[in-house]
Amino acid sequence: MLQNVVEKLVKNPDLIKRLKEGKLELSGVSEMEKAAVLDVVSDNNSTQQLQAKNCYWQ
Repeated sequence: MLQNVVEKLVKNPDLIKRLKEGKLELSGVSEMEKAAVLDVVSDNNSTQQLQAKNCYWQ
């Protein structure tokens, strides 16, 4: 399930912004999982790091 969440967020940067602002709720995702997802898609990560983390799901 988290794989699908990360894939959708990566494809839709507007959703990342809404999630960071607290305007998007991830149903069925715990707070710990939400924090992990935000860490993966955060602006502090370079594209290379994001691709490396995203390849985990492939």
